Amino acid sequence: MNSQYAILADGIGKRYERVEAIRNLNLQVKRGEMFGITGSGGSGKSTLLELLTGIRKADRGDIRLLGMDVKTHLNQIKQRIGVQLQNSALYERITVKEALQLFQTYYYKKRDLPDLIEMLSLEPYLNQYINRLSASLQQRVSLAVTVVNDPDLIALDEPYAGLEPHHRKEMWTILSNLRDEGKTIIIATSAKEEAQRHCDRVALLVEGAISECNSKKPVLTVPAIMTVKDEKYMSLTAFNQKGESA
Repeated sequence: MNSQYAILADGIGKRYERVEAIRNLNLQVKRGEMFGITGSGGSGKSTLLELLTGIRKADRGDIRLLGMDVKTHLNQIKQRIGVQLQNSALYERITVKEALQLFQTYYYKKRDLPDLIEMLSLEPYLNQYINRLSASLQQRVSLAVTVVNDPDLIALDEPYAGLEPHHRKEMWTILSNLRDEGKTIIIATSAKEEAQRHCDRVALLVEGAISECNSKKPVLTVPAIMTVKDEKYMSLTAFNQKGESA
């Protein structure tokens, strides 16, 4: 049923006391699509992402993820999605390798760790404590933990907040690689222009409702700082060891 869609939301709403954060919202996201949710602060982006991934319960409406109803199949859904919230934090006194191994134990399905480490260029930092890494590396480790279960659906809330421009480009390249694997990616971000440049479609959220939803072909050019490493992954040339660890 509706197998072409990773996300189907029908008339969902969420209220916090007097504030209606999400208002009678309908949304369809196709499998294998990179979908952006953008809007100003307080528009409801984070709340919508949490509703769509089952982290928060909607007051009304229906949500289906990967063909399953979040009301009745949430445990099964959690095994097949990866979620990185804006305020996500990892244990600080743990190494990168320990974090990846720990989070893999939470899931039945697991992504091959050497493959994941290569994709995110984490090999030089595996034995370093997370709290000793730069902000950009910590974001990469957080993303690695998010996809450690090889999820079909990846949901990210401002995944590059606070990063320098070249590190933001690197993050978009990683996400594009994951989309090319067939993953569905939904991103909540206030960076509307970046979302329009990289996502297949972008929805503008205004006061908890979708104001417009635009389609745009994904950018096919590789940023200047990137080179092709091999047939599997783009090399992230700015992810060298120099200057990355504290």
